[in-house]
Amino acid sequence: MSAPAASIEVLKAGLLDSVQDLGRPGRARIALSRGGAMDRSAMTLANALVGNAPEAAGLEITGPGPTLRFGCDVWLATVGARHALVRLPGERGGPPVAVPTGRPVFVAAGSALRWQAPPVGWRSWIAVAGGIDLPEVLGSRSAHLASGIGPARLEPGRVLPLHPRVVDLSHRRAAAVLGAPDPDATSPWSRCTPRWQVTEDLPREWPRIELPVLAGRHLDLLAAAARNALFEQDWTVGAQSNRQGLRLHGRALDTGGLPQLASEPVSVGTVQLPPAGEPVILLAEHQTTGGYPRILEVASAAESLLAQAGAGCRVRFRLVGLDEADELARRRMRELELRLAGVRQACAYAAEAADATVSPDSID
Repeated sequence: MSAPAASIEVLKAGLLDSVQDLGRPGRARIALSRGGAMDRSAMTLANALVGNAPEAAGLEITGPGPTLRFGCDVWLATVGARHALVRLPGERGGPPVAVPTGRPVFVAAGSALRWQAPPVGWRSWIAVAGGIDLPEVLGSRSAHLASGIGPARLEPGRVLPLHPRVVDLSHRRAAAVLGAPDPDATSPWSRCTPRWQVTEDLPREWPRIELPVLAGRHLDLLAAAARNALFEQDWTVGAQSNRQGLRLHGRALDTGGLPQLASEPVSVGTVQLPPAGEPVILLAEHQTTGGYPRILEVASAAESLLAQAGAGCRVRFRLVGLDEADELARRRMRELELRLAGVRQACAYAAEAADATVSPDSID
């Protein structure tokens, strides 16, 4: 049975790929963390590039990405890690063709694209004009893999429905950037993408990542030697890390003097210290309460850094105060607004996207 025309077919699944949007805020009272895209700024930017509202559903891909076949013409953008995006040979044969990221791309019906393992970074976000058209569950189309809510992770043979007007939207938005289509050409546009590209937002020293952190409520319970060891070493991200949290490996901290604690609320960026003495950084699908000591809180401005921390990355903590954390958050918002303003200037249709800016509350 063939896939519907307005759809994406998963030919090969990547390492950990899923449908994501901006998540489900305000559900902690029912023990459900926000989830959603690990880097909401990148998801918002990818959506803006194809003319979608920030909350439109797209794909989050991790490490070696998927191979996808498009049943119809689409206007697509990928933002995030430096995945090499390759258009596979079609019926006429020929070598694979590299497709650029960080900008919108016209993809003709029947094309198959493969997102290869990135040499820099770990995750990317894919948006298609109109978005992925799955039903909402608790106000979101995103997969919350830890709880089993929303769509399952991508698997071979999965078919993802797209917006019913995806072809019309894609053609209009491609024409706004690439100019009028050529009615006599095999593909409507001989040049499938603009020459400009949005600036990337990746850790400068990747795979080493420096995280700005605030002192957690239990940091002072650590002995001086353990506190020094916490900040003076590079921790390595373990292979068991996922969307719930980053498990760090290194010289274990002495936890012998820490008291038993009652469970209390935790959030994205909370750094817990289990009895084994190796920290865990909570991510988008974290549990909503925890009983391990909360020794640090990663500054909210570091969301993009956390999203790019793959297995084997080295992480070092840098202690900052509230004033610096606030300034980092303001700077992050300014940088996102500048990128979005550039997209609106380059793509006139971006103004259609139900206010394609993001408030600080939707990111932090």
